[in-house]
Amino acid sequence: MRIRNGSDTDAAAAAIVVQRVLHEHGLPFEPRGLDADILAPGAHYGASGGAFFVAVDAAERVVGTAGLLRTGPSSGEVRKMFLLPEARGQGVGRALLDAVLDAATTRGLERLTLTTRHRYDRAIRLYERAGFRPAGSAREPRAGDPGLTYALRLAPERDRVPSRPAGGRRRLVLVPSFA
Repeated sequence: MRIRNGSDTDAAAAAIVVQRVLHEHGLPFEPRGLDADILAPGAHYGASGGAFFVAVDAAERVVGTAGLLRTGPSSGEVRKMFLLPEARGQGVGRALLDAVLDAATTRGLERLTLTTRHRYDRAIRLYERAGFRPAGSAREPRAGDPGLTYALRLAPERDRVPSRPAGGRRRLVLVPSFA
């Protein structure tokens, strides 16, 4: 599996991923509401100065999605982080999240938030391992589920620590701080 930049040409496949995962967890797909952004992800996320990524399998089939929505000059939101069941447990979710985090640091963002639902236990563990911390209830409930908001303060440029993980690719280590 690999992660690549997504575009509006991925919209139909990305919408199927989002819809399948929502239905798997008993939640509705809301194309005229909470899920409208997935119908034109390149345009939606690009217009804010954000980014959209897809995970694809060996047959180039979209199996995961993740977006970065820029919400202010130094803030953003992780959106549409969804992964099909057959792609879970292989590090694909972490790779998608890393792509979003890298995009955020490249854009100079200092704070990220995300909204998730109580029923997404594995995703919550992923977010917490990445340094996200609970920050309250979601602004918009989905099917009566109020949801959870998490936040991550990205280290200012002067505090970022370069590292070289296994595999040799250089990346930035994000230092969470809630000062």
